[in-house]
Amino acid sequence: MLKTRLPSKPTAEIAYAVHSAPSRSVPGPPRMIVFLNNLLMPAASWKPCISLLNEKRAQSAPTAADKQNTIPMLTYDRFGQGATTDRDPLDARPGTEVGYGHDFLDVVHDLHELIAVVSTEVFGSETAKELPHLLLVGASIGAPLARLYAETYPGTVSGLLLIDSNIANANYSTFWPQPDSPDFKPENVTAPDCTLEQYIEATRKLVKVFDLDVKNPERLDRRTTPNLLPHADRPWLTGPGGQDVKICVVGHDPVAFATEGYKMMGTPKSFTERWSQKAWDEYNQGLLRIGDTTNFPQVLIAKGCGHFVQKDDPAFVADLIGKMLDALGW
Repeated sequence: MLKTRLPSKPTAEIAYAVHSAPSRSVPGPPRMIVFLNNLLMPAASWKPCISLLNEKRAQSAPTAADKQNTIPMLTYDRFGQGATTDRDPLDARPGTEVGYGHDFLDVVHDLHELIAVVSTEVFGSETAKELPHLLLVGASIGAPLARLYAETYPGTVSGLLLIDSNIANANYSTFWPQPDSPDFKPENVTAPDCTLEQYIEATRKLVKVFDLDVKNPERLDRRTTPNLLPHADRPWLTGPGGQDVKICVVGHDPVAFATEGYKMMGTPKSFTERWSQKAWDEYNQGLLRIGDTTNFPQVLIAKGCGHFVQKDDPAFVADLIGKMLDALGW
């Protein structure tokens, strides 16, 4: 991977790579595909998807390396993630609690600067005076980051592929009945595979791993996300030229997700199916209302995939990226 320094953070390096995808359209305004990572999966996780995308599109698109006939694709690791070993300089501000330091909006501003740097490299300084039209592909927390980017920088994003979006506007612990609530009824939460004790243990484990105040290796502060993205179904997003942003929403396979939760954390499958899955389904339905879903009117379920969709089925993700490119006329 290459490394660069952002103009606003010259003391730290950020790692990135530029790939290219064959274009099926005539040359147009500068365009770029940008991948936004999960919290636990770095930029390298997109490599199989990118390889498969190129293989498929090369069959019916020019193979010459002419930039006018290809679309650059940007992958990168956020500060403190993967190949980016430097910490976000914001984390070192006086009075900052260890383990936090920067939030989603800071990440979005960093990405905006990085896209400007890479655009100059790829398109040349004259062409890159205006940022390229963007297709943002975000997985897990990469999905709300992509949404926030489109909202913060209107007129820049043409399409969003949101892959098993993290639920950004609520704590995980709000998805299920609270055992310490006065109106809690054990008979409402138990199941053949879930005793009351197992239910309580599952809630404790999940809170410790997934609630918004839980610290992570990136020191990315997620506590502000309910204020930054308070709704799943708004605002409506506008892209270049005032066009509506095209949206494709992908959800995990409920059965595979419940199995994944049981294997990784011992969460009873019935718990996941009754509480976590319900919240995820409702959130994904909301995402369908933030842009143009003409080409993808329903939530697409990644069959056989848990939360890490690009790992479980890179061919599925590559196919969807190709369909998004076709929908955009790229």
